[in-house]
Amino acid sequence: MFTHISVMPKEAVGFLGCSPGKTMVDCTTGRGGHSSLMLEKGCRVICIDRDEDALKEAGENLKQYNAAAFVHDNFANIKAILASLNVKAVDGILADLGVSTYQLENEERGFGFNGKLDMRMDKRQELTAADILNKWQEYDISKLLFDCGERKFARSIARAVVRFRQQKTIETGEELLDIIKQTMPTKYRFSREHHWATPAFRALRMKVNNDLENLEKFMPAAVECLAKGGRLVIISFHTMEDRIVKHAFRALAEKGIVKLVVKKPLEASEDEVKANPKAVRAKMRVLEKL
Repeated sequence: MFTHISVMPKEAVGFLGCSPGKTMVDCTTGRGGHSSLMLEKGCRVICIDRDEDALKEAGENLKQYNAAAFVHDNFANIKAILASLNVKAVDGILADLGVSTYQLENEERGFGFNGKLDMRMDKRQELTAADILNKWQEYDISKLLFDCGERKFARSIARAVVRFRQQKTIETGEELLDIIKQTMPTKYRFSREHHWATPAFRALRMKVNNDLENLEKFMPAAVECLAKGGRLVIISFHTMEDRIVKHAFRALAEKGIVKLVVKKPLEASEDEVKANPKAVRAKMRVLEKL
């Protein structure tokens, strides 16, 4: 069984307005933490996830409920997913953009600092993190790292990657960690609030899974799928993702399609952060379709 704690669960269910008879979509089901609360409220829940392993676990965790449907797909395809289920409109949609603890800690999945460099949410796709590191040009690796948050050492890391792969194919998180470490002064590494290699690993994950592109495609499609008065709740964990959500929500509101339920993003409570430190970076935004 996977280990993962859903972030801001009560807030998510509260803003979605879950009640008996409503239809909700959990776009990033994971182990089913948020979905279970929706189902407890009497909702019908369409559970979507790109990660087939997580979806199977959710199926086991939620098997006592008859009102859950499970779909192995990308949430960017939400319109097609609902059409395939003959669902014309839904009352609420949730997307939690975080990576689960299981994915980070499972060496076979290759999201963390240990094990093979894979990082695919959907194992059916071809591109892996190792492919990027071993096949991309130095400039393209540098640009990816810079664009996704590793601004200070992007060029140095890209050069070191190319130098390393001339001698040996880069295969594991440990190898990449050592490559990155050699580009950074010791003082800098010890001064970081979070792990010094996180920005580079996150950049690779985002590109492998097209996270930002999928998010941009998803939001307008999700709003189209909402019934009047339906709500979209998105929880992000990175400034780039939150910025994209912020601007998309604002643009939709300016067009008179939706209204913003909260003006500023909500953050996890102090008690939740103490119980689940990963919640400290969570930001929740909510809109309602007019």
